[in-house]
Amino acid sequence: MQEQIESIDLSLEDEEEQSSLLLSSCQSQSGKEEPTVITLTCRQLYDEIWEISVAGVAKKYGVPYAQLMKQVKEAGIPIPPSGYWTKVNFGKPVTKIALTEPFDEMVSLSGVITLIPKGADETETLECYGQTFNVYNRETLYQEVWESPVTEVAKRYEVSDAAIHKVCKALEIPTPSRGYWAKKHAGQSPPIVPLPKNEERSQKLGIRTGQTSQPKIEGEALAFLDEEEKMVIFSVASQVLLPDENARMHTKIIAHRKVIAEWKKQPRSDGRRARNRRDSDSPPYLTDSISAETLPRVLRLIDALIKALEPLDGALTDSLGFVISGETVRLHFSESKDKVPHVPTKEENMALLKYEEDRKRYSWASKPQIRKYDHVHNGKLSVSVGGQRSYRDCKSYIVEDRLGDIMIEMYQEAENLKRARKEREEAEHKRQEEARRKEELRKQYDAEVDRTQALVNCAEDYEVACKIRRYISAIEADGSLKEKTEDWLEWAMTKADWYDPTVATEDEFFGKRQHTASTERKMLKHKGYGW
Repeated sequence: MQEQIESIDLSLEDEEEQSSLLLSSCQSQSGKEEPTVITLTCRQLYDEIWEISVAGVAKKYGVPYAQLMKQVKEAGIPIPPSGYWTKVNFGKPVTKIALTEPFDEMVSLSGVITLIPKGADETETLECYGQTFNVYNRETLYQEVWESPVTEVAKRYEVSDAAIHKVCKALEIPTPSRGYWAKKHAGQSPPIVPLPKNEERSQKLGIRTGQTSQPKIEGEALAFLDEEEKMVIFSVASQVLLPDENARMHTKIIAHRKVIAEWKKQPRSDGRRARNRRDSDSPPYLTDSISAETLPRVLRLIDALIKALEPLDGALTDSLGFVISGETVRLHFSESKDKVPHVPTKEENMALLKYEEDRKRYSWASKPQIRKYDHVHNGKLSVSVGGQRSYRDCKSYIVEDRLGDIMIEMYQEAENLKRARKEREEAEHKRQEEARRKEELRKQYDAEVDRTQALVNCAEDYEVACKIRRYISAIEADGSLKEKTEDWLEWAMTKADWYDPTVATEDEFFGKRQHTASTERKMLKHKGYGW
């Protein structure tokens, strides 16, 4: 029988043959536990993971995905990165991460199959590989769906009403038509459809998700992921369960609860005194929006979500933000308030008595301002993901029933945050590129200005040199100017050469002339006295 049990596929899409095989293999062990072990080497498990994916291996051997991921990480076996299977499906090149030694180390995928007998008011269940399965009896379920609405039956089995309808269809169990229960409540006796004969199918297995409302998978939900990743996330989301009240919470949640307690110990200053730290700093997450009575409930919700997300590489920040795909997603919790008449405090009653006494003696007596109503928390929760879509306690469901939807919405919000961040980064990159382009253009323009001005300055010097040479030629042509000696003519010609940028001789007193400099900088000036 052991070999028969180990070969059963316990995936979420179990068919009739798998259910009957598992049931028949456990008929003789009611209330007993029998361990089942599937042993593979690291190399074998590595090859199967890279051939059919982690989810495929979990489905093949009937091991919960989260449990398999934990064992794979402990064994140091690399897994395909995000987007790997999409590239494979489209024929794009992929990189396979090599397995490191030891290759022959054994990995045991172990679990326990336990058939739990039901009590008087309980449903029969089956424990296998850490999962709980409902054992649906055809005749029993038929009586239940005609005695109570399907939503009530679903709560008894801890599944969604859609799951009950699916089981009824598989076992050929007729269900009440629309309007049946309204007529029933109105005192009428609508007809009951008899159970048709079916000797082949009398029982069926179905996983107990603990969810009375399955995540609503819309057509565009998680469309940014490949089918492999979507299947894993939807599978985990459908099985998010609240931990036991006495179960130890995540370490970050415990630490944050201490932060809240320390914050509330700080005295709040009144308006006449200096503001202290509690008044000036922002309160810790969940401090003011949730009452002390409802806080444990909220922390259990966060604990349930992070324990479901951690096997998918999710993480929790110190301020209880969820890190999903590298983005921090915030859950915004709020608690509704009721408007109730205000009951005056002892101090307020004393102030009223004092006012009544004062008004008899003084006309200027001022009546104390006492509010008429208080707004008190009523325990009704509302949670929104990233400030967008919200889920709240109502007549149809409570927030705990929508943990799967919240988890899927968190992945969607993480993608929205990633897109927004990339858009900001792209916009910032474009802004920097535009600024760089403008700066480069400015530098080129300024360089062209400097170059052109230098050309003008050189041209001006050349013009001065030409003027001096023409003047020298005029002096030489006019023999009447005897005072202009040969020495002077030679001196004047050296000055012309000093001005001329094409000659650029060095002067005994002035040195090299900076032809490209401005006229003001090149202007000849007398030197001042040393003192």
